[in-house]
Amino acid sequence: MSKPRKDAPLKMPRYRGGDDAMLAFLQDNLNYPKQALEQKIEGVVEVAFDVDGRGRVFNARVIQSLGFGCDEEVLRLVELLKFEKAYNKGRNVCLHKKVKVRFKLPQAKPDPLVRYSLVPNKTESKEENPQKMSYTIRF
Repeated sequence: MSKPRKDAPLKMPRYRGGDDAMLAFLQDNLNYPKQALEQKIEGVVEVAFDVDGRGRVFNARVIQSLGFGCDEEVLRLVELLKFEKAYNKGRNVCLHKKVKVRFKLPQAKPDPLVRYSLVPNKTESKEENPQKMSYTIRF
């Protein structure tokens, strides 16, 4: 059995860009489940997972469930995460991590107060004056 190197510092696995980048990745790639949209479900799913010395995610499990397909979506996203390699004194280490992902219904864009279109009035007279035009505004 070899002795661990004493000069190698502890390097924990971290997501490239930090925790903010990881949360941004999760929110950008989150697909709201159809069943949750139909039932208008909002809430938080908390997931715990382990990261091995090579930066791969394994043993992902749901701690706080929301249901309606949200749990499966978060597990799918967590398995896509890639972390940097981790080691302590030359040996690979494992990290245990928890993440909370918030599901919030997308906000509908408000309709403009007034919708209008300009339609030129057609006059049936034979004399058309190009300088005089009239329009009707339709709401």
